[in-house]
Amino acid sequence: MDTNEPVEVYFSFRPAEAEIIKKMLEAEGIEADVTGETQGSFTGATPEVTIMVRGTDADRARALIRAHQEAAAQESDAVE
Repeated sequence: MDTNEPVEVYFSFRPAEAEIIKKMLEAEGIEADVTGETQGSFTGATPEVTIMVRGTDADRARALIRAHQEAAAQESDAVE
């Protein structure tokens, strides 16, 4: 496998969430792309979007996404 080939590290049915995660990864120096945004053009269809990074960045990207999600969950718990 070519370590520069794009690898999926996250998917969501919420394009805005995917964009937030993409920007977070880019802030950490990881090039990321969101794909699939236009697939949900049918009325009532929910588009699945994916975040792709280089294979060499995949493990680090997944760890950052996990940490981001855990922090968001803790913030949500603190508000309740």
